[in-house]
Amino acid sequence: MSNAELKREQSDAETVSATPEIHEHRSRELGLDQLFEVLQNQRRRCVLKYLREHEEATTLSDLSEQIAAWENDKEVRRISSSERKRVYVALYQCHLPKMDDMGVVEFEKARGTIEPGEHIERCYEYLDVPESGSDLQWPRYYAALAAGTLAMLLVGAGLQTLLSVPAISAGAGLALLAFATTSVWHFVSEGPATA
Repeated sequence: MSNAELKREQSDAETVSATPEIHEHRSRELGLDQLFEVLQNQRRRCVLKYLREHEEATTLSDLSEQIAAWENDKEVRRISSSERKRVYVALYQCHLPKMDDMGVVEFEKARGTIEPGEHIERCYEYLDVPESGSDLQWPRYYAALAAGTLAMLLVGAGLQTLLSVPAISAGAGLALLAFATTSVWHFVSEGPATA
């Protein structure tokens, strides 16, 4: 290979490395593996929450302050610079570039701006799913147990006259009271369960 060809090849390699990164995620669908990879991290979920609440582009500084406040259970004005910096660095180096690569956010590193990306709505669909266990609809579960216990109480009352066993009725009555009370408590504290 001649010197001219070698220089041309080096020049082409430098041009390719200097070319701005092309985001391939714009044209492809976000798969479940990538979606769950985004959602598995608490800070990335906080980014999604923040963008959903503000519905507009934000700065890395504002985003970092709010997430640091959430993580430390403080008001934004009370977080320390080290708390903010810890979140800022993690978002800048890891979380936002990953979310940008997947098209969930648009992250402009040079300007430090973040805005919703093409696939952010898909993430919101999964964020809206109730937490694990809450889909059991506890008030209805306890109400069903109370109804079953009431049926046992009525059967026990019928048997009581035949067998003369008051303990069955007393036990069933206490269980009914416990289940009914728990059902009402869950209903009041969590609100009506959705079907």
